[in-house]
Amino acid sequence: MLIALRLRLTRPAARKRRRSFLFVLPALLGVGLLAIGARAGDPVTTSSLEISTVRRSAARAIHALREEAPAATRLLEKMVADAESVTAQERTAPAWRASPGRIEASWGRVMVAARRSLLQLRTAERSRGERWEALAFHARSDVERALAESREAGVGRREIAAARQAQLKWELAEGFARQGKFERAIPEAEQAREFAAVVHASFADLHSRFRDPKNLSKWRRMVDDTIARSRRDGTTVFVIDKLGRRLHVYHDGKRIATYEAELGAKGLRQKIYSGDQATPEGTYRVTEVRGPGRTKYYKALMLDYPNSEDRARHAWAKKTGQVPSRAGVGSLIEIHGDGGQGRDWTDGCVALSNRDMDRVFARARVGTPVTIVGTF
Repeated sequence: MLIALRLRLTRPAARKRRRSFLFVLPALLGVGLLAIGARAGDPVTTSSLEISTVRRSAARAIHALREEAPAATRLLEKMVADAESVTAQERTAPAWRASPGRIEASWGRVMVAARRSLLQLRTAERSRGERWEALAFHARSDVERALAESREAGVGRREIAAARQAQLKWELAEGFARQGKFERAIPEAEQAREFAAVVHASFADLHSRFRDPKNLSKWRRMVDDTIARSRRDGTTVFVIDKLGRRLHVYHDGKRIATYEAELGAKGLRQKIYSGDQATPEGTYRVTEVRGPGRTKYYKALMLDYPNSEDRARHAWAKKTGQVPSRAGVGSLIEIHGDGGQGRDWTDGCVALSNRDMDRVFARARVGTPVTIVGTF
């Protein structure tokens, strides 16, 4: 009896415990599945907006970097592709194979790389802008100087062409700079300076002779002797300063007038041979006075070029190979009208405006001394 009673008391309790366990087990499984589902679904539901933002930011960065930083562009494109691959893998993987945070980490790396690359790009752009500002001032000055120097008598075709190239390069540089393309403006400006340097080097070489103490002493002596002759004889003489582009009139040893003059296209050089377009230097005299109708340049005073020194200089230059073998010494050097053009343009003569030529012509006679020097 006691055994039967014990069995009746214990069996319902076992069934009750079994019923409780069967009830709790599905509940626990449901909670577990919800937890797993939440972990697997987080990137889709809570991070999709952030990922879209990173995608757009990366696309903008790639667009900005493509032209100026191709290597950084390729790296960022690869990182975006990797992040997209990770995202696809994680979203399609079973819950037990998912790696929480992997998607966020991959797109985080994309964001960091994009920001770093853009920062480097902006820093480089700012650096180029500062470099352009420093370069532009000197380039503009160099090109303006080259254009002015290329118009100087004595500068050759090579230098004139270099001045034009300098101007062209500078205009291109300015155009790129206005568009903010400093990476293209800077090389053009540097090339403009290189062409300008060619002109300046030639110009400096040409003008070095006007600073040479020996030349200056020689020219000063020639001028002093001519003025002294005017004072001694009570006559009129003409002195031409090539560097100053001036014709000075002296009478009785005193300067009575000064007129602007224009030279040969390469007039600052010493004339050596026919066709060099240089204006000679030396002591000459008027051999003929030609009025209107006897010269194509209004009025003209013919000079006795070449003198003995000119011939000796030409012979030495030909002997040493400085001039073409068939080139003659030249002739027909004049002081004539049709000047006033504001440039050196003759074949070696000295040109005055017609108004000034009238005044000089009125004082000239056959035999009037004319001294032409580099400067004094």
